[in-house]
Amino acid sequence: MDGDRKREREGVRAWHIVLGIVGTLVVLIILFAIVQRSSVERRLAALRAQGQPTSLAELAEKLRLPDGVENAADTYVHAFNVSFDAPDAANTPYVSQGALPPRGVPLPEAMALATEQFLADNQECLELLTEAAAIEHCRYDWDYGQIMPYYESIRHCSKLLASAVLWHGYEQDGAAVVAHFQDGLRLAESLRDEPFLVSYLVRVACTALSLRALERTLSVTSFTDEQLAEMDRLMAEAGARLDFTQAMINERCFMIAHLQDPSSLRKLGNPAPRIPVLGGIGLADILDYMDDTIEAPELPPAQRPARFREIEEELEDLSFLHVVVKVLAPALGRVADLDLRCRVDLELARTTLAIERYRLATGAVPDDLEALVPDYLDQVPIDLQDGRPVRYQRTESGYRVYSVFEDGQDHGGVSREEVNRGDPYDWSFIVVK
Repeated sequence: MDGDRKREREGVRAWHIVLGIVGTLVVLIILFAIVQRSSVERRLAALRAQGQPTSLAELAEKLRLPDGVENAADTYVHAFNVSFDAPDAANTPYVSQGALPPRGVPLPEAMALATEQFLADNQECLELLTEAAAIEHCRYDWDYGQIMPYYESIRHCSKLLASAVLWHGYEQDGAAVVAHFQDGLRLAESLRDEPFLVSYLVRVACTALSLRALERTLSVTSFTDEQLAEMDRLMAEAGARLDFTQAMINERCFMIAHLQDPSSLRKLGNPAPRIPVLGGIGLADILDYMDDTIEAPELPPAQRPARFREIEEELEDLSFLHVVVKVLAPALGRVADLDLRCRVDLELARTTLAIERYRLATGAVPDDLEALVPDYLDQVPIDLQDGRPVRYQRTESGYRVYSVFEDGQDHGGVSREEVNRGDPYDWSFIVVK
């Protein structure tokens, strides 16, 4: 009996010790969360003092256009409302996933007819897109508590404009190509100040679509030097206005709202639940994470993707107390890759236009890119993927300008469409004439 009582007392003491330890840990965690919350409030106040928004409401106010300023968004939304789907989507370039004919080869009859009808059905929309592109400022008016309702319309109109660039290229109408190319870049840029990373990704995708259509026209269209120079100017402006840092600042507002005021995001469908203790820690972690991602774009472009991947690895190494940020923080490594790809694409396109201007003046393409300096390029462009000069390769039928792409390896300029799925390739601009 005495032994039983002794074991019972020892068991009780053991449980008391365990409960004491657990209670102490809980108190420490709560105190840590309180300290973190106080720190978070100071950090948010500091950001506001610097003029940086810390909520979706503050962001909306910061981006609000002054009264009386013409807003391109009004005209864009009108264009979206009068747009029509392609009547023969399967044969319409960029609307379907079907392959285009080889560069320099005429459009198949079915594709030509489908494209012509698509453009005819959307004539009013195209006119409105041109009108909107001429307006300097653009701010879409929508509820930041829901995903932007215009993404699909912007994608659709981007495909429409790419089809117009391609069609007029085959029709040898260089002026129309330039006009629709400008409209495509401006439509992409209409998302410049929108929150959510998806806005930036849609912008990058629409810019890439315009460049793909332009590339095709260079093998079939005779442009004047003035037209080539104008498209180069448009791309220089588009590149200068790509602001990855601002995209991260906008995303930070969304992440703060996601944790601090989940009810404001109820229309998104899955706002973050309020988590006692861990929620405060999560908000501090989110600010740390976003600070790192806002600083990363200040690095040289070739170093950015690696830094973003490093940030994500640091996030994965955090303990269970940081579960909120590990679950909610957006994966930005791939976004950094796509941002860099867009910048590389613009550089390749501009280099290609310089080659075409040289060809127009001399009757032949250059032997090397150094021949373009200083008349058409200030210097030989640098491949942002590896810091070396952009590659240039003459071929029997033309030439290709290319980047080593994301694996950092030179595959001889072979493009994605020239290899089997899964095989390595380079990012190329190819002209056949």
